[in-house]
Amino acid sequence: MRYEVTLDDRLVRVDLGEHGRFTVDDRAVAADVREIVRARQWSITLDGESHEITVVTHEPLRLDIDGRDVRATVIDERALRANRGAARTRTGRIELRAPMPGLLKAVHVKEGDRVAAEAPLATLEAMKMENELLAPSAGRIARVSASPGAKVEAGAVLIVIADD
Repeated sequence: MRYEVTLDDRLVRVDLGEHGRFTVDDRAVAADVREIVRARQWSITLDGESHEITVVTHEPLRLDIDGRDVRATVIDERALRANRGAARTRTGRIELRAPMPGLLKAVHVKEGDRVAAEAPLATLEAMKMENELLAPSAGRIARVSASPGAKVEAGAVLIVIADD
């Protein structure tokens, strides 16, 4: 599974392969990940260097990494594919669809808002991971089809963006 991880302003591409193989920015690394407190705290060793990571808040995602407060986002490959493959309708509108079934944790826009490309539109929780759904292009929010707390199916239209 591939992830795009942003730590403060630094983008890192992480690929979790089979048999515990990791690549970070296309570089193979030796890694050992141990969960200390379920879904909250981990001990991670990368290339022999040990790190302690604790989730401070989920919305927005803030981590304590070795005693340093870090803002973070994690987007998995399904969300990346969904954002890049958002469906453009015959009317030129873009339908942002749920890349997988999950719980809509937050909607960051309302109808009528103007958004830039790559602006965060919503946060979908699936398999205990938060996936930030980004605007595939600039435009105006024409419709918001789901509200926070809603359980959504894969492929459900969440937000419609009209050409600006």
